Amino acid sequence: MPQLVKYCTVIMGNIWSANSLLGIEVDERIHAHQSKQAYLDHAAKTSLAVMEQFPNCKAVANTYRFDSNEEQILYYTTLQMGNESYYSKEFTCKGVVDRSGSGDCFMAGLIYGFHTQHDDPQELLNYAAAAAFGKLQEQGDATEQEVLQVEAGF
Repeated sequence: MPQLVKYCTVIMGNIWSANSLLGIEVDERIHAHQSKQAYLDHAAKTSLAVMEQFPNCKAVANTYRFDSNEEQILYYTTLQMGNESYYSKEFTCKGVVDRSGSGDCFMAGLIYGFHTQHDDPQELLNYAAAAAFGKLQEQGDATEQEVLQVEAGF
């Protein structure tokens, strides 16, 4: 993966994929903190390490979905651009229709946001997070959401 990532300007994943695919250190006890702030802080630290290791990278996005309790799903995302950290709102729901494609939908939302809302990183992150969360309520790999539906989600 590092051979591909060295050409990327935007990277999306999470702190665990940065560890397993890129060798970026992850706190193995992060779950013990039981703190959203600990995850946000770790995302910033991981993102900065990715950008340092891969100088072409200008932005790193992380997604978090916690669904250990099927009664309550928690989803939020981060975006690191240079030294600035951005956080989506926290989305919750009582269940997921289908997890397939939500990460792809998030990345598609990021790409769309970079092309339409490039002056406002917070808005583009909000859009991408809402697109991914909306996809969790749809069956199948692809989304049927339209831009206005996604925008209404945040």
